[in-house]
Amino acid sequence: MSSRFFGRTHRSLDTGSDSNRGDGLGDWWAAIGVIALLALGIVSLTGSAGPRIETPPTPAPEILDSPDPEQRSLDAIQAAFQTLCQEPVLLALELEPDCESGIITLSDALFEGYGSAQLGPVAQEDLAAAMTTYLAQMRRMPALWDRLEAIEIRGHTDPRALRNPYETNLVSSQQRALGVLLFLVGSNDVSKLDQIELQRLAVVSGVSFSRPPAACPERTRECYAQWRRVEIRPVLSEKLLRRREAVGGTRREIDTQ
Repeated sequence: MSSRFFGRTHRSLDTGSDSNRGDGLGDWWAAIGVIALLALGIVSLTGSAGPRIETPPTPAPEILDSPDPEQRSLDAIQAAFQTLCQEPVLLALELEPDCESGIITLSDALFEGYGSAQLGPVAQEDLAAAMTTYLAQMRRMPALWDRLEAIEIRGHTDPRALRNPYETNLVSSQQRALGVLLFLVGSNDVSKLDQIELQRLAVVSGVSFSRPPAACPERTRECYAQWRRVEIRPVLSEKLLRRREAVGGTRREIDTQ
């Protein structure tokens, strides 16, 4: 039986080959076309079933260009210091703050004598008027006022002393700074609001002669008058202060290149 089946199949294949020998090339290309269509269908189905990879949206240009909140705070504080150092009242009193740091410097000439912690009469009037303007202007600038942690009143001296120069001058520098604060919180020329704000914010420090002025750091008689001074310093929040110092260091590096 198997031999009969094999014989019929063999003859059928031979017969087909003989009868279609003339147009076999056309059937070959038709088969290739069918296979290609099937392959395209499989690829299409496979692609639609797989996970779709979505391209994340591109941020808007204004988001890409906008600085971070801390940088905006630094810019606002710098603008506030620039406004303070151009305040006409402070300029007229010659007690304008530094444009970069907001620090007001009380020179040695404002005190009654060498080593004295007492301000002279004219200096008292000028300082009272200056602090009234200084505090009022800062309150009008929330970018600065809201980030103010303290107002430091820092005393400085020169290195001369008969004995124990550092210890002796440390006490002297603290006494001068304390004398300035006690005058401000007890003067009738300073408003109650300003006195309350100073009681809340003011801290007193003395650094002896450890931080000479940048403008005249030499140990000479000509420079010593600049060493003896009291600074009224706005103190910013620690986080913002570190960011400001980092930015300032970067800018200094760029300027020196």
